[in-house]
Amino acid sequence: MALSVALYTFLSNNTKFREFSKSLWNVVMTQLLSLVCCSIKLLFEVIQPVFGNSQRVTSLLSLFDKTLAIIIVCLFVIGWLYLCKIFIVIYGSLYHLRKKRFIKYTKPIAWVYEKFFHKSFYEVNYRQRDNLTLSSFSSLDVSKLQFLKSGGSILLLYDDTADYSSIIVSFIKEAILEGDTVDYITTYKSPLEFCNSVKEQEISTVTKKLSIIDCFSPHYSFDDKVTKFAKQNYEKKGFKFFDAESFAEIHTAANDSWYRFRKVCKEEENSYRIPHRTIYDSLSSLIHFSSDEQYLLFIRHVLSSEKSYGMISLIIEPLSLNNNLKNDLIRSSDVVIEYRNNTMKQKK
Repeated sequence: MALSVALYTFLSNNTKFREFSKSLWNVVMTQLLSLVCCSIKLLFEVIQPVFGNSQRVTSLLSLFDKTLAIIIVCLFVIGWLYLCKIFIVIYGSLYHLRKKRFIKYTKPIAWVYEKFFHKSFYEVNYRQRDNLTLSSFSSLDVSKLQFLKSGGSILLLYDDTADYSSIIVSFIKEAILEGDTVDYITTYKSPLEFCNSVKEQEISTVTKKLSIIDCFSPHYSFDDKVTKFAKQNYEKKGFKFFDAESFAEIHTAANDSWYRFRKVCKEEENSYRIPHRTIYDSLSSLIHFSSDEQYLLFIRHVLSSEKSYGMISLIIEPLSLNNNLKNDLIRSSDVVIEYRNNTMKQKK
């Protein structure tokens, strides 16, 4: 119990581990229940002599005592097993940027997997883009952005008063019409805002090649049933949501989406992987629940990785972002656009 409380204090005060502290509450509560059961067991052992030699009462107390002993042992074991699981998740999140399916990347399992099971054809071969209209940025010279056909990143820095929702909607719909699949990671706005903007006649076309990774609801919806019911209604219409609370969970959800689109590729009988685009909407808002370090590690990984896969990444962040983070993003991105007063200006 003391160890769990000490671990919680350490994790919650360390920005690198802050996102894992919430999981320790399950361990603490399990151990508290175990202590409560222990107290009840001791109490009954104290009061048992009061009932004298009543065989029936003694028999019932003995049965209750054994049941409590079993419960105590089970709770104790469950608490420690869950604590082990938390450390495994911490390892996977920090060193593999995944909360599941990372065991196959650890040595020596990774060697066996790569040697005998892994097939790289789908990963390294994708269908080339015929068109890259980018009408969302039509006020710019789009001809200078055609190099993004083979993959790259766009950083859109917006003024705090700007409404960029229409840019996201246009970018997603255009990408799907041009044959790309899309992951939309929303951390700053409810995913329902985008869903509401899709017309009924567009839903079947859009949802087949769109995955929404929802980081907003797990942090800000709490027990709001309206959001829960609205998402369920949209799921019935075909929208696909993946919930994520941290950078590692976003990466895991994107991996789940990867396998989902792999099935779509097989259904369409494509020999090559469908080209893909990813939108990161104000990802920096997750820093409050994690750290600057985790944010930069994640961004640097996905920008280089997605570019090598021929994907297009759209990173949307406020101009008011911390200068150190913003400058790092500018250096890492292939294209930088500022959006002020409904006017776009290419800076890189």
